[in-house]
Amino acid sequence: MKNILKKVLAAVLCAALCLSLSGCYSANMAWSAKRGQQTLPIGSYIYYLNSSLSEAREKVSTDEEVLTATIDGKDGKTWIEDRARDYLGAYFYVNRKFDELALEFSEEELSSLDSNTDFYWSYYQSMFEEMGVARESFHLAFTEYNSKLRMLMVSMYDTGGELEIPNEELESYFTDNYFYYSYFSAPLTNSDEDGNSVDLTDEEKADLKEKLQGYVKSINSGDMTLEEAASAYAEENLGGEDNSTYREPFSALKTDLTEDLSSALEGAKDKEAVLVELASSYLVVVRQPVMDGFAAMFEEETGKDDLIIEMKNDEFSDYVIEQGKKIEDLEINTAALNRVKLSSMITDSNKYGTAAAEDDTSADS
Repeated sequence: MKNILKKVLAAVLCAALCLSLSGCYSANMAWSAKRGQQTLPIGSYIYYLNSSLSEAREKVSTDEEVLTATIDGKDGKTWIEDRARDYLGAYFYVNRKFDELALEFSEEELSSLDSNTDFYWSYYQSMFEEMGVARESFHLAFTEYNSKLRMLMVSMYDTGGELEIPNEELESYFTDNYFYYSYFSAPLTNSDEDGNSVDLTDEEKADLKEKLQGYVKSINSGDMTLEEAASAYAEENLGGEDNSTYREPFSALKTDLTEDLSSALEGAKDKEAVLVELASSYLVVVRQPVMDGFAAMFEEETGKDDLIIEMKNDEFSDYVIEQGKKIEDLEINTAALNRVKLSSMITDSNKYGTAAAEDDTSADS
């Protein structure tokens, strides 16, 4: 599923930027936005500007320069700067709504937030500090914001929330986008006399395939279960059934699977076993009823939360942006924001977009 953290961290993984902003600001230039007693540092705006640059690049083809390309009717530079300012509003909306709903982090969660910030900061401190982003600015704009966003999203879409999703809608999304299946794997390698991994010969591979097809036939005829087949294979080939590669039924997004596995599951009936060849192994797979997977997900501690986030992540991100624009008592430090030059972030490695260029050719009439 799409992960909120992964999306925002795309900005972090851009090529090192060449800002040198330390020491540039007076106290009046050290903050980006205020609402009431809450103030967001200028470094958080710089972080959002860099995030917006990464978003813009995803909307621009590889043969266009991002700052001069047209994005949603605006030139790239204007779109990026507007987007970064939108994130300021979203930040304050999320914080206001978080407090309004009386949500709070446990002591364990607060400790985890700090640990997450420390983890990423250990990798990117030098780059961020060159940009003018201090640890606290990053913590507020990235770690704390996204954790509150996740908690707020779940609260608002869950039962009783103001954006409540009916269970029927969750069920429909799950059945359309997930497979529920179990399997065991058989590697397409052996170990030589020195313990090195070597590929099976064509003859060995054919023998293995025939053996696994026998298991598939036995499972589909009801003579053995998938788990029993996995144990039998492990006993004969892996040094004992304790080494079984059997995997209990689990849910997976269809888009996360290889084309071969997805195609095999799509063509299988519930409880039917199929043999799938991957790059380094065979899988004996049994498709399980998807509604069993839906029920199992709800039994997991964060299963429903994760499904809500997977389903509504993009929609909710757009929602908080729009709500942030409506905050009337938000004070933007325009002078400080104008001191941050987007052009200073552009290097040879990030000046162009990353989207595939559209094919303008057409067939001759």
